[in-house]
Amino acid sequence: MHTRQYFITALTFAALSLAQVPQAQADEYGFSTYGLGGSAFGAGQTPPPGTYITYITGFYEGKVNTDITFGNVTVNAGAHVDFFQMALNGLYVPDRMVLGGRPGFSVTIPVGHVDLDASVTGPLGNTFNDETSGWGLGDITTRAQLGWQDGDFAHLAYAQVVAPSGRYAVGFVPIIGLNRPGIDIGWSFTWTEKTSKLQFNGTTGVTFNFENNATDYVSGTDFHAEWAIGREICQGLMIGVAGYDFRQMTGDTGSGARLGPLKGEVDAIGPALTYTTLIGKTPLVLSARHYREYNVERRWEGSNTIFSGTVRF
Repeated sequence: MHTRQYFITALTFAALSLAQVPQAQADEYGFSTYGLGGSAFGAGQTPPPGTYITYITGFYEGKVNTDITFGNVTVNAGAHVDFFQMALNGLYVPDRMVLGGRPGFSVTIPVGHVDLDASVTGPLGNTFNDETSGWGLGDITTRAQLGWQDGDFAHLAYAQVVAPSGRYAVGFVPIIGLNRPGIDIGWSFTWTEKTSKLQFNGTTGVTFNFENNATDYVSGTDFHAEWAIGREICQGLMIGVAGYDFRQMTGDTGSGARLGPLKGEVDAIGPALTYTTLIGKTPLVLSARHYREYNVERRWEGSNTIFSGTVRF
């Protein structure tokens, strides 16, 4: 694998660790702890030994097409959200093999800003229009993976844990964290066709959500799939198309799930690119993706944009 491919791999691996790239699901608050869109080019590759730092910026803009539970109130259909997030990811790949594969470990610390404009129904049934906004720490994610390389085919298994560390309070307030512990496990692959320089990528995973003990709300179990197809059109530049698909497999439960056992779904597609260059003698990988959501049921619907940059130390 060339140096450029190493850094594309590191970028993708770190982006996968992002705790909460801005987008929404039918879980409590209409948001999932797994950040859809984080997996694209190089999804199944594990980088060589070293330490990698990735800076990630994401922006989600959307409207909700149904009522959703928001703490002790209900946000009614038609609400609008702008969610901006920055995250710093540190990835360490040790110089050793385990079960024939190479392990990797990472931590992602996000900070975000939310602006929500909505019609809100309060605990006593009163309805009013309101807007809330603010900055805060997001939910911190730790991740471990083990990856294998077999010729032009690479794949990995991963597990990541979301800690309820972000800014949170019950009610119509600017929350950045969800106060919902979660575990996500999954599998990713990358296959590169050398003659055509086409790259095919995919990730599938399942998120197990635990109770938000402040609201007695247990979000259902989620399934997600992501994919990307790209072609290297010149040295260091790969462009293509990427997408994601989400299905909530089990309904929400708990006394806080006042609207019932909701299940959501969404699909998305959009352009994607990755570019590798040098800053002095230090390789830099830049990535950009923009997704437009469709086929939406019981969740927010909008556009999701992600930018990333990775360096290796």
